Amino acid sequence: MGDVTDRQVFRSAGSVVLWWAWLVFAAASLVALAVTGRGHSSAVTAAALIAVTGLAYGCALRPRIVADETGISVLNPVRDHVVPWAAVTKVDLVNAVRVHCAAAPGAPRGQVIYSWAVQSSGRAMLKSESRARRAARRTAHRPAGYGRLPPEARQVLEQSAAELIAQQLDERATRSRANATSGACSGQPTTGQPTTGQPTTGQPTTGWAWPPIAAMALPVLALIIVALA
Repeated sequence: MGDVTDRQVFRSAGSVVLWWAWLVFAAASLVALAVTGRGHSSAVTAAALIAVTGLAYGCALRPRIVADETGISVLNPVRDHVVPWAAVTKVDLVNAVRVHCAAAPGAPRGQVIYSWAVQSSGRAMLKSESRARRAARRTAHRPAGYGRLPPEARQVLEQSAAELIAQQLDERATRSRANATSGACSGQPTTGQPTTGQPTTGQPTTGWAWPPIAAMALPVLALIIVALA
């Protein structure tokens, strides 16, 4: 685990691979259209390739979770959520990594933010549970060195990537709250508290992610215009 002052970025490796695979295909197709394509159908095809590229960027490459000294940022295709560490009560995994936020004053319950970037299907969770049960049954047949591993190391080997990310973020939130509490008691600044003047308290903030919205919407609009021309 890194120190709470480290900046960590979590995203789906599969989505990144999908993005680059599509980008190579789209670029090669556009080059072929530029060389051999003629007429209205070629223009529509080119516009469709660009439109799908914009959607692939917004839905595959752009989503991620960023944890830094100020809190957790959950960047989804069209919405950005920023949660200070003081407002994070728990991070868990139910189909997707979820950030649980403390309730605002007067609110009956806190907000739960779902991450588009790190997800786990029901099938993947069942496979993870099955893998853990099989590992427990096979412990006696493991190499001698495996049995000497600390419980934490064995747990890491038996968890999925999404489970590890949720656990790491939850532990980091716990450390940050502990540091904040110890700092408040001692009256001294603590590790994990930013030194850049950025706030560490307050409620989560949510806003529209206009650049990726434009990257997805404008090519689709252009495709419609070209197709109807």
